[in-house]
This record gives sequence, structure tokens and C-alpha cells, in this order.
Amino acid sequence: MTDPLPSPELSQWAQTWEQTRRLTYDLLHALPYPVMNFSPHPEFGTLIRQLRHAAEMQERYIAAIRSGRMEVRAQPRQRGLEQSKENLEAYMRHLDQDLLDALRGLTPDQLGGRIEWGKTALTLRQHLMRLLQHETLHHGMWVFYAKIADLPLPPSWQETWERI
Repeated sequence: MTDPLPSPELSQWAQTWEQTRRLTYDLLHALPYPVMNFSPHPEFGTLIRQLRHAAEMQERYIAAIRSGRMEVRAQPRQRGLEQSKENLEAYMRHLDQDLLDALRGLTPDQLGGRIEWGKTALTLRQHLMRLLQHETLHHGMWVFYAKIADLPLPPSWQETWERI
């Protein structure tokens, strides 16, 4: 990080997000594109679609940080991102930078304010924890996909989950 974030708590969260997202990138790098179209069930998205979904959700979380309102309704999907791992990774890296920029740009009122989630209002910290939980939930799903397809997980995944 070049510029510090507005609070030590946000800095700590950002470090945890970076570690979690690094695992996502490691998985993206480890799997050849042809297996990215694997799905264990017709009602489940493919691996590449799952990764695209995680990125698109991050975009919604960032917009909510700026607007104070989480839009949970379905948005148009960017299916073109599924056509190449490189395009998807570039989009994800752009979002990671945008997320840091959004956090750096928070005003004191926004730091202490709430983000509307329908009838519920979350603190910024709760909102960010939901983003982290969403990414982690998908990690669990992707492990399931990899095990069913007999795909090797990257060393970072093995190291991370063996320590627990």
C-alpha cells in the first residue's frame, strides 16, 4: 500500500483481504483455462464463472462504500470476462486498486456511518467483513470443485489450510 488507510482497523482488514485475494489469484494462475469451464453440477457455475461472480460482487461492495447503499439486485453480468484468465485477472486487479482508493477516500462521517443493506444497516466494518466472507465462501466452493475434478490446488492453498 502506498498511502495509508484512514484507520488501523481498515489497514488490518486490507492486509487480510490482500492475503485472501492472493489465494484467489494463485488458484487462477494454477489452473489451465480448459478446466476453468468445469462445473460439478448443471446448476452450478463453472470455475471461471464463479471467479467472475466474486469479482462482480466486489464491484458492488465498492460502489456501496461510496454510495452508502448495497445494491443486491442482479446486475448485468460481464460474461466476456470469462473468455480469458488474463482479462479476468486484470479486472480483479483493477477492482483491488479501486477498493483501496475507495477506502482511502472515506470521510470521517463515512468511517462512522452505515451502509444500507435493504432493511438492515451495517457498519463499514460489517460491510467489509461480508466482502471477505463472500470471497472465503467461494474458496470453499473452489476446493470442492478442484477435489471433484481431481485438480491440484496451488501450494499457497495447501500451506494456508494445513496450518489451521
